[in-house]
Amino acid sequence: MIRSDLHNHTYFSFDSQASMSDMIKSAKEKGLNTLAFTDHHDIDFIYEGITGELDVYTYIQAIEDVRATLSDDFLLLTGIEFGIEKHLHEPLRQLARSHDFDFIISSTHLAKGKDPYEPTYFDGLTRNEGYFSIFEDTLFNVQHFDDFDALGHLDYVIRYWRRDVNKKYTYADFSDVFDAILTTLIRKDKALEVNTSGYVYKLDQPHPSYEVLKRYHQLGGELLTIGSDAHRPENVATSFDVVEKHLMDIGFKSYTVFQKRVPKQIGFN
Repeated sequence: MIRSDLHNHTYFSFDSQASMSDMIKSAKEKGLNTLAFTDHHDIDFIYEGITGELDVYTYIQAIEDVRATLSDDFLLLTGIEFGIEKHLHEPLRQLARSHDFDFIISSTHLAKGKDPYEPTYFDGLTRNEGYFSIFEDTLFNVQHFDDFDALGHLDYVIRYWRRDVNKKYTYADFSDVFDAILTTLIRKDKALEVNTSGYVYKLDQPHPSYEVLKRYHQLGGELLTIGSDAHRPENVATSFDVVEKHLMDIGFKSYTVFQKRVPKQIGFN
């Protein structure tokens, strides 16, 4: 059983209203013993008039206050999700080095400054062109930015393909850029996140797809963090049982938990 969820959001994120206590309560009810809060830090991003930039000091203090109320058998981790863009590497690098985070996710949410969530993102683009734009920027970011622990939701762009059909791709469609991303992660000892929110979006897969995860394993990748990307308590640990079975079938023996930025492998049971 996977008992650690390393990607969760609270009211400190612009797109969540969840309280920390409710997220923890849900995690405990679902049998977890480890939870990471990884609220968004998206500099230069405005969502429906709300800034995506995190009040980091207040956020960290809130986690510490909640942690002080918990028993020793439940581990609450201080994480953050960087919305990474090419021009933000230096300020994010400075932030990562100036706070005692347990865990940092690097996520490419924008491509060429455009958000796939916006209906106009795919204007003038084929499906695969829109996907590739995100993957290309992701590759640049993992090659040139090192101050993170796991790459977040690699293929999340497929959520937003504007048609209800044919969202899914094949690995062969993007094999060169995927291989470059995965080998870079392996070389730098960075983890690949298995983000189970794809099941919330009715995609019948995590992010990235099982085909990508299989290729990661073939290339020698071993570091996998598991995160629900929950923005509401009911979505904590979404489909962890399904994902665990698939990962074991691929050949993975364990998943990864970071504490004080140090990885620890935990075996699948």
